[in-house]
Amino acid sequence: MLIKKYSIIIIIFLLNIDFVYPANDNYPFGGRQAGMANAAVTLYDFWAVSHNQAGLALEDNIAAGVYYENRFGIKELGMSAGAFVLPTGAGVFGFSFTYFGFSLYNESKAGLAYSRQFGDNLSTGLQLNYLAARIAEDYGAKHSMTFEMGAIYELIPDLYVGAHVFNPVKAKISDYNDERIPTIIRFGMSYIFSEQVIVILETEKDIYKPYSFKLGIEYKIADPVYVRGGIGTDNNQNAFGAGLHLGNFRIDVSASYHSVLGYSPQFSFIYEF
Repeated sequence: MLIKKYSIIIIIFLLNIDFVYPANDNYPFGGRQAGMANAAVTLYDFWAVSHNQAGLALEDNIAAGVYYENRFGIKELGMSAGAFVLPTGAGVFGFSFTYFGFSLYNESKAGLAYSRQFGDNLSTGLQLNYLAARIAEDYGAKHSMTFEMGAIYELIPDLYVGAHVFNPVKAKISDYNDERIPTIIRFGMSYIFSEQVIVILETEKDIYKPYSFKLGIEYKIADPVYVRGGIGTDNNQNAFGAGLHLGNFRIDVSASYHSVLGYSPQFSFIYEF
C-alpha cells in the first residue's frame, strides 16, 4: 500500500498533465462548469467563485455548495471543495476552500472573494488566496498568498466577454529552485441563443504550458433539467454532464475524459437559503 502511494507521488511530479506542474495550480471546480470542459469565464453563477469572481455579482441569495471530483478513478487524486456566497447591499462576498491529494501529498487553497456590478453591463471581482502544499518526509509544508481578479462585460444583449487572471504577481511557494505558483490567464466569449441554449468559447494560458482552447454548450431540456457538453485541446479532454434544479436545490453531475488517463467523475450540490 505504501509503495502504491509513493508511486502516485512520482506520477504527479513526472507526468506533464493538467494538474501537476508546478505545485498549487488553480484547480477549477463546479459540476456545471466541469460538464462544459470548464469553459466558464463568462458565466454568472455560484461556482464563479472558482472560475471568475466577477460572475458572483448577480447572485442575490445566500447559498452554500460542495463539490467532489475523483480524478481518473484514483482516490488519492481526489479533489473536494466547498463554497459560501453572501450577497450584501455593497456587493457579493464569497468564501471557498479546496483540498487536493492525500496524506503523503496534498495541496489546499482558501479564498475570500468580492464581486460587484457597475451599471447594467460590467461586473468585476477580486479574490485573495492562501495556498499550501505538503509533501511527506523532508519537504514538509509550504505556504504562500496571492490573488486573482476578473471582469465580465455584456457587449450587446446576450453576448458576453470575460477575462480572468490568477496569480499575476507570480508568488513564490518555495525557495528551492525558485518554485513559483503559475500565472493563469483566461479569456472567453459566450452567447445566449435562447432560454434553452448557451455556447461558450474560451482560451487559457498557463505560463508553464501552451495555449489551450475550450468549447462548452448547455441546453435546457425543460425545467428543471439541463444537459451539457464540452471539448478542450489540452490533452484532448472531452466532458459531458447534466443538472437538476429543484426549488432551492441544484444538483450537477459530470464526467471528463482524458485521452491518456481515462475518466474523472464530478459532482456538486448547491443549496440557496
